[in-house]
Amino acid sequence: MLFIRFLYGSIIVFALAFSAVKADNSSEAFAYLNALRQHSGLVGLKSNDLLQKAAANHARYLIRNQNGGHYEHPDMAGFTGVTPSDRVLHAGYASKAVMENVSVNTGTAKESIDTLFAAIYHRFVFLNFDKDEIGIGYASKKAKKGFFSSYVYDLGSTAANALCKTSHPMQNSVYYLQNICKNTSLAVPQSLYEQKENEIRRKNNDIVIYPYANQRNIPPVFFDESPDPLPEYKVSGFPISVQFNPAVYRQVKLKRFQLFDAGGQEVRRKKILTHQNDIQRRFTSLQFALMPLQRLEYGRTYRVEFEALCDGKNVKRSWRFSTLIPEGKLYKITKKQTTLKIKKGEKIIFYFEPKHPKDLLECVSYTTGVNMGCIDQNTLWAKVPPDFSDTSYTLNAGNRSVKLLID
Repeated sequence: MLFIRFLYGSIIVFALAFSAVKADNSSEAFAYLNALRQHSGLVGLKSNDLLQKAAANHARYLIRNQNGGHYEHPDMAGFTGVTPSDRVLHAGYASKAVMENVSVNTGTAKESIDTLFAAIYHRFVFLNFDKDEIGIGYASKKAKKGFFSSYVYDLGSTAANALCKTSHPMQNSVYYLQNICKNTSLAVPQSLYEQKENEIRRKNNDIVIYPYANQRNIPPVFFDESPDPLPEYKVSGFPISVQFNPAVYRQVKLKRFQLFDAGGQEVRRKKILTHQNDIQRRFTSLQFALMPLQRLEYGRTYRVEFEALCDGKNVKRSWRFSTLIPEGKLYKITKKQTTLKIKKGEKIIFYFEPKHPKDLLECVSYTTGVNMGCIDQNTLWAKVPPDFSDTSYTLNAGNRSVKLLID
């Protein structure tokens, strides 16, 4: 799962009532995720009622028990299975070959998916070549404390599910896959499984990049992920990834992976992740990611250059993407003390540039009367109401302060 830090307080566990799964939230998530997949060159996912049931069950479990992960405990209310595979089988799905993404405390379906796409391992789940159906669950509670909302995404394969509904007579000299179906006595010929898997893969592009070409409104930042690909960093830049379709490519040797800013200067503070150096051992030999070690800037266009030797042939890719422009007047805060002149009713964005890899807004001090919220863990927004009586206001964030002179 993806852990979300809380800007305005610690996590507090409450046993409160939760809302039922909301179809509109799930539908919004389904449409947005499929749009991102299709723009990236992957087939859209089909909705599966059984995966939907499993995802909804787990979403409710997370809120009810104030949990934020992939595992359930048999003694807890709403238990339907320890693992994602257990839960889809409980819902009636025939295959254990599923993948799951979870996000908690994201305000909307779009925010949930964008947050997971910023986390490289979770992105690869969404951009998987083998999966072609999904169930999405959503649950929430009214009190905005502890875990107050959850999205669960269970991805499966129509091919694997169909194979697990059919008996396959045992034959000599044939390798079989066991323990992949709800019916544990059922064995599936490995060659048939791979054949059906490749039929799904071939419906997708040969190479999938993300952000995709000319994509806009990309968040400029990556925070934490569990497991964490950059454990020494609490804040870094949005990852850029390249994946090669295993139905097309066998061996890929990276030659060059570069990121350039709007001025044409290369972003040199980076780490290239491959299956050879991925500390969590999650990458395959056909997956690559460029991890900027500093946040990207808001509202900028970046260029990516990628080159690799693929099954003996040279392959190059070059594309651009643009980062998010926050709604409001943006100020980049770099000093310990900053003074700004602002107008009442004007929405102001304060981006506190990180000074080191763990520089987050752990605590914010403010008084009543000023509307305020967070965009991310380095960025706040504020709006002074028209009837605000004071002519100045000071915002303290960590070891930095911003004095507002109000017109």
